[in-house]
Order: sequence, then C-alpha cells, then structure tokens
Amino acid sequence: MAKNTSDSTSASARVHATSKRLLSAVAIGAVSAVTASVAAAGGAAFAAPDYPSWNDVEKAKQNELTKQAEIATLGELLDGLATRAAKAVTTAQIAAEAYRVTQDALDAATTRESSLGKQAEAAQATAAISKMRAGLIAAHLAKSGANGLSLNLFLNGNSADDLLGQLGTASKLSEQSERIYTEAVQDKNAAESLGQQAASATTERERLANESKTTFEAAAASSIAAQTAYDTQQRRSSELFEQLALLKDTTVEAERSLHAAEEAAAAARAFAQAQASAAAVAEAAAARAPRAPVGSGSASRSGSGFGLGQPAPVGQPATVVPAAPVVPAVGVVPPAPVVPAAPITPPARVVPVTPAAALPPTALAPAPTASIVDTALTFARAQLGDRYVLGGSGPDSWDCSGLTKAAYAAAGVYIGSHSATNQYNTMAQQGTLVSFAQVQVGDLVFWGSPGNYYHVAIYAGDGQILEAPNPSASVRVHSIWSSWAVAPYVGRPAA
Repeated sequence: MAKNTSDSTSASARVHATSKRLLSAVAIGAVSAVTASVAAAGGAAFAAPDYPSWNDVEKAKQNELTKQAEIATLGELLDGLATRAAKAVTTAQIAAEAYRVTQDALDAATTRESSLGKQAEAAQATAAISKMRAGLIAAHLAKSGANGLSLNLFLNGNSADDLLGQLGTASKLSEQSERIYTEAVQDKNAAESLGQQAASATTERERLANESKTTFEAAAASSIAAQTAYDTQQRRSSELFEQLALLKDTTVEAERSLHAAEEAAAAARAFAQAQASAAAVAEAAAARAPRAPVGSGSASRSGSGFGLGQPAPVGQPATVVPAAPVVPAVGVVPPAPVVPAAPITPPARVVPVTPAAALPPTALAPAPTASIVDTALTFARAQLGDRYVLGGSGPDSWDCSGLTKAAYAAAGVYIGSHSATNQYNTMAQQGTLVSFAQVQVGDLVFWGSPGNYYHVAIYAGDGQILEAPNPSASVRVHSIWSSWAVAPYVGRPAA
C-alpha cells in the first residue's frame, strides 16, 4: 500500500512537470478589445478573407469613391483579424480551464488515495494485533477443551475468518473474551473495507491522470491554433495599416493610434451594454423571487440579503462542494475497536455543472472591505509583467485563476481552488455574487457560462481589469475584453 501511495504521488508530480514543460513552450494569442462584431460572429466559421494587393491599393487611390471603399474594406479586414484571434484565444482558454478542472480533481484524488492508503495500513496493523489477541484466547480455550475449537487451527490456520468463526461458535467465551472476539471481527472488516476503498481510490486517480493528460494535450493544441491566429493578425495587420496610411496620406503610427482609439471606444460601449444586460438579468430574477414574510428575518452575510444558506442567483450553477478529506487514522491502541468506515463513493467524472433555479440577491450588495481589496490589488500589481504559464501559481509565473487565488490569499481570503469555475462556485456558496451592474474595484469578473467559466480577473476600476491573460501577454491591466461573454454576476470576496 505504501508503494501505491508513493507511485500515485510520483505520477501526479510527473503530470505537473510535463504540463509546465509543454505549456511553457506553447504561446497563445494576446486578446485585443473586441468590438460588437465579435458577438455577431458567434460560433460561425470564418472564410479566408481576400486581402488586397499593393497594386489594388494604388489603383483604388486614384478615385475618391474607390479609395473610400478600399479604406472601409481594410478596416473590416482589421476587425476580422481581431475577431478571429480573439475567438481562437477564447477556444484555447476554454480548453485550458477544462485541464485545470481535471487537474483539480486529480490533485484531490491523489490526496484521497494517499490518505486512504495510510488508513488501510493502520487498519491492517490493528487487525493483525486483534487477530493475535483472539489467537491467544483460542489457544487458552483449546487447552481447556472448548467444544469445536482446536489448538491446531490456531497454530496452523492461515484464515482469520476460520479462527474467528471457530471462536464465534465456542461455548465457553467469557465477557472479556467475547469483547476481544467482537473487536477482532470489527478490525478485520475495517481493514478489508479500507483496503477496497484505497484500491478504488487508486483506480480513480489513474483515470483522472489519463484524463488530465488528454485535456492538457487538447489545451496545447488549442494554444497552437490561437498562436497561429495571433501571428496572422500581427503580420497581416502591419501590412493593412501601411496600406491605410498610403490611402489616407497619413502615417502607420497615426493609423494604429486611430484604430486603438476606436477599439477603446468599442470596449467602453460593450462594457456599458454588459452592465445594462446584467442589471436586466438581476431585475428579472428579483421579480421572479418569492417575497419573504415581513419580520421573518434570515441569516445573511454582511446584510447583503443573500446569505450562506441561500442558493446561487438564477441562471447560476449549483455550488459544487468538494468531498471532505479523509482524516488519517490515529495510532492504534488495542483493545479499542475500530469502527469500519462507510464506503466512499469515487469522485464523479468531470462534467459541466447543471445550473439550478435559485433566488437572486434582493438587496443592494454591501461595499467591499477596503483593506482586503487594497491588499489583494497590491499583491496582484506586484506581479505585473510576470509571464503566463498554465497552472502557474507564482512566484513569477501565473495563470488567471492562480493569480486571483494568490492575490486574495495574501489578504487572508479563500476564493476557491485553482480554477475559474471553482472560484465562481465558491463565491456562489459563500453568498458573495453581485450583479455585474454593481461591479466595484476588487470584484472578480468571470467569462463563460454556468459550469464553464474559463477566465477570471480582478476588476481594477474604469472598465479595466488586472489579469494573467495568456502566454502571449504577461500579467497586465487591460480594458475588459469580450464584454459580451462576461458573466452577469461577479464575485465579491471582500464583502
């Protein structure tokens, strides 16, 4: 059993090491502010665009109408490049979160296997001592001529079941002997039960290790596709800006600045629209919520109206509460009996969480605690410029959920495991989900949908977030991108 535990720990370490080596070599595209055209594009496939040649641009410049048409075409091509790059990055982030969720489950399964292995070993040792004590009774009874019991069975028998069975039919058991016999049976059953659970835990850990490898490979492949889209965007956009400058008799720098300003304006509009949509979602949910009787009173967190005992808001996933860790057995002191542990059901396969209908907040959310927000943001800002690595949790490399987890841990607040989905579910469990319409500095902003939140960042104010985005962009403060995909609820760990 000790060898199995060691093997499982080594296997988990190998998965972590392989993951970091591979993904550190795979870069994915930086995410630009996405205009409303991204939302319209949805999941549609993109046809390869027809890029104009320099000869086409020179000809178009000869006529004002054709020149303006060509300028519009070049602008559309730039937007299309940004859309394709952003879409590829989103796909890669979804695949990366699937890996993180599976790795989270693998870590828990490895801990579970190790703990059950230790318990099984302790139970086996206890059972051996109990068997020896029962054997002494058997020898004593055999010498005294107990019916149906032979000294030969004690001396030569290999089956604990045979020995205990013989003792169970003996007719001269005293009260003390009966107790020792009962303890021996309990200890044997406990050892067998824990042994079976440990074996099941090993099987589950091995399955999750294979699943982790598969999801990692999928994440790596998606990252390569995103990198290709990003490289294409950079190469093509450089030429498009040069062609725009030629058509408009300006400079490349001027065209880039103009395009950046247009993107910033589009991001601001998308942010305002996302807040309005979130407000509508919250209002509709509040209208559907049953009203509590006047004066009924209910426990809530910080007076927010959505306490620990209440479910998550409508349209949000039901909280996933990890199974309690198995506590290793304390040293065995015979003759105290060891009660057989209840069978432990192996963790379920990683599947999207089904959202459950629930009540939304009915009162204005409390303001975040300034000291907690300041500490978390100070920690996060200290990481600006650090590189992104999938699974990174510091000290100088991060992924999105690794950074948010560490930032709030620095403030003494637990926000969930190393997974955006888990952090969202933890906020739901703690009753700290707030409408995106009420977002404040320090809140956790999520991207995705119930059961699959693939990105998380800390809101920094003025439509900006502090995030660890992807391998092509280091930890940064950036405008909220893809506002159309932002969840209608944010987490407020500092509430």
